[in-house]
Amino acid sequence: MAMEMKQLIMTVLVIVGVCTLTHFAAADSETTTVWSSCGSREYRNVSAFKLTLNKVLESLVRNVNPSGFNTSSAVVGGVNSNSTVYGFVQCRGDLDSSDCKQCASTAKAKLVQGCYNTSGFIQLNGCFLRYDNRSFYTDIASIPTTTVNVLCNSRNSSQPQQLTKYLTALLSNTTAKAADSPKFFAADLAVAPSNSTENIYSLAQCWRYLPRTSCDSCLTFAIEKISSCQSGALGAQFGSQNCYLRYEVYKFFNASVLSPPPGKSPPSSSEGKTAGVLGISLSVVAATLVLIAAIGFWKWNFSSCLKRREEIYRTGGDEGDSILTLTIANPELIFKYDILREATSNFKAENKLGEGGFGSVFKGVLPGGKEIAVKRLFMGTRQADAEFLNEANLISRVQHRNLVKLLGCSVEGSERLLVYEYLQNSSLDKIIFDATKRHLLDWKGRYEIIVGTARGLAYLHEESAIRVIHRDIKPSNILLDDKHRPKIADFGLAKFFAEDKSHLSTRIAGTLGYMAPEYALRGQLTEKADVFSFGVLVLEIISGKKNQSSAEDMEFLIEGTWRLYEADRALEIMDPALEGSYSSEDGIRKIKIGLLCTQAAAALRPSMSQVVLMLTSERENLPSPTGPAFVDLNAAGAAYQIRHGRVIDPDSAATSSATPSDVHSGAADPSSSILEPR
Repeated sequence: MAMEMKQLIMTVLVIVGVCTLTHFAAADSETTTVWSSCGSREYRNVSAFKLTLNKVLESLVRNVNPSGFNTSSAVVGGVNSNSTVYGFVQCRGDLDSSDCKQCASTAKAKLVQGCYNTSGFIQLNGCFLRYDNRSFYTDIASIPTTTVNVLCNSRNSSQPQQLTKYLTALLSNTTAKAADSPKFFAADLAVAPSNSTENIYSLAQCWRYLPRTSCDSCLTFAIEKISSCQSGALGAQFGSQNCYLRYEVYKFFNASVLSPPPGKSPPSSSEGKTAGVLGISLSVVAATLVLIAAIGFWKWNFSSCLKRREEIYRTGGDEGDSILTLTIANPELIFKYDILREATSNFKAENKLGEGGFGSVFKGVLPGGKEIAVKRLFMGTRQADAEFLNEANLISRVQHRNLVKLLGCSVEGSERLLVYEYLQNSSLDKIIFDATKRHLLDWKGRYEIIVGTARGLAYLHEESAIRVIHRDIKPSNILLDDKHRPKIADFGLAKFFAEDKSHLSTRIAGTLGYMAPEYALRGQLTEKADVFSFGVLVLEIISGKKNQSSAEDMEFLIEGTWRLYEADRALEIMDPALEGSYSSEDGIRKIKIGLLCTQAAAALRPSMSQVVLMLTSERENLPSPTGPAFVDLNAAGAAYQIRHGRVIDPDSAATSSATPSDVHSGAADPSSSILEPR
């Protein structure tokens, strides 16, 4: 019995020790990636740029000075070139020179792995490394407009109000110290009051190419963004190309940089021995209690983990590489990164099928000869992780002949890759909006695309095991196989919709010109939002015109179609390339279906199963459509900022990730906009 008790106690002590090392370590690993980004523009002379970039980064790492930072630059291709690579590295202020060099070396290795675009940066827990083909050392641009990353701990304090009270003062004090420090660095501690168990540790740092006033502005902005985390969050961090701010309820940096709290002194040797004996006695008692609780906690935690995975899946959230890998619904979908890198010839520019705001898509060939399309999301952005997780989980759970097939995915380091079946005829927009190709789709071909897309949406809304709203139906998200059969693509913005819900109130995301008014203006999401987008798609397919052809053209296709329909001239919208291939009755019928789907009142729009019936049964009588919905961009757009063809909230953390449509599309379409309201 004594031996069994001894083994029991040893088992418990091992369990307690592991938990302590995991959750209360003295410092996090300095070489863990926080976030990174590879610029969207490739350098023309890739080989020359690679050589120069490696030279600059090697110099940065090799010659990082004792105070923890370094700059380096070199001319691309020799002295006669007018292009230069500029580099910068800075370590966390608490690291010694050896740890700093190790962190910088790791950052270099991670950043250049497949990233040779004209700019890029990476932030590890212990250092920040950046390069660009322009001199950024004197940047004093408005801090809030730079790309930022905010991470919030999903766990909450048992005393959120008390934590928030001490946290506010702590962050203000830490950031003020950092802005005044010669090293632009400060770490601090708020000691928990007697009735609380949570000390709070904070760290603030600016990159040393900033002027002092910009450092202060950046850290002030960082506090503002961190405050968006839920009250009582047990940790949060803010990162940008200018500064870094983080707090936790454990020491995540080298505590030697902290001053002893007032009134505290190291214990004497006798005090230490007494405390040690008492600690051992208490640990035996506590260990038994912990073991009893551990079984119950494990059962609870396993159930809680499954629930958390489903919640992450529903909301499109992310919690790091481990959660990303865990939450992939089917482990058989996991590809090794090296296989995909070889299949795409290291993501060679010649293999690029398209590029958008969230990433690039490359054609690849697997060792067995199978052709694939690989979407490579931009590294290290929360939106990329959210889109990756959402799409990998969702599309692996729905199967239909009119949905693009996900073959697999890859999570390795900061890489996020999605692998699809390769479809030879690219996306629908590349044909119907191209005057030289639109003749490839006659009336019958376009009708089959309309019907196939309707069937795919009807499956998502009403027939699949999970109820799904796509949120981004448009021509560039309809891919065509070798026989021009349609497949709905890109589920990065899709929403899981519980059976007992009539609608969702959610953050707005989609594309201008395809968004239902009740969703664009009030965030009310139902299947009728997809029906609206489908109606726009129908009118675009039969007319060969975009709903909004340019930012200057404020009249939408649906608006013009409605005016002509009321004047009994609706057939004037038909694509001239279709002339003679359809009957007037059939043309009018398809126009009416498009208008029925885009009616202003969501309740009047048909369901997608009704639409399929309207399309496939000539006996189905069509009601008269009411007026369609128009979103006045002059009014609604006043709160939005357009950047690189996307509409984003200027007050939100700027994120970049691959535009939905670009599984097989070319350059990013200006209409490929994500709308995120204030």
